[in-house]
Amino acid sequence: MKAVAFKSFDNRLARWLPDDRDARILDVACGEGALLSYLRSRGYRNLEGFDISRENVRICHRLGLPFVSERDLTRLPCEPASGAYDLIFAMDVIEHIPKDSAAGVLEALRLRLKREGSLVIQTPNMGYLLAQFYRYGDLTHEFGVNENSMVDLLVAAGFSDTSIEVSANWEATTFTGRLRDAYLRLIHRLVFLMDGATRPRIPTKNLLVRARA
Repeated sequence: MKAVAFKSFDNRLARWLPDDRDARILDVACGEGALLSYLRSRGYRNLEGFDISRENVRICHRLGLPFVSERDLTRLPCEPASGAYDLIFAMDVIEHIPKDSAAGVLEALRLRLKREGSLVIQTPNMGYLLAQFYRYGDLTHEFGVNENSMVDLLVAAGFSDTSIEVSANWEATTFTGRLRDAYLRLIHRLVFLMDGATRPRIPTKNLLVRARA
């Protein structure tokens, strides 16, 4: 399972990883440490992470990730900020933040980036054909975005719209998975033909976003 997860991270994230293995990287709401473990396997040495769950922090420590701490992401705007990080990951977390707090949290993350540092976000895509199932299938989801409103949210957080890249999040690592992705592309195009030029362009279940400071 770890090999599959690492291959998926390679496919999705490798293009945005810094060349410098001493780059300072933060993973917020890091869960059980899968992404941090992947980054460590790629040779990155200056890693940090935090999660609101004490149990997740314990799991990370058992995995040999002692740099993970227990913190609440929504409290970040109340804490002093300095542009310290080359790269910050916020994977599968912004949808759990109250909507009226989301821009402030993203702004707090922006203020923690070095000049030209990057914030990378993964979040459910409300342009996905089954988006409502995923949006309302988890009671902890507070709101959802599509490819356009994601840009609006990041601009509200102080990022320039020209610094924002929103892309499809293709996760397949097998031939069967790639066939499923091809089928999704086709069905998405057919269903949204009725919307003409306003139709959503990104068909994947999740959006993958990079915003540069």
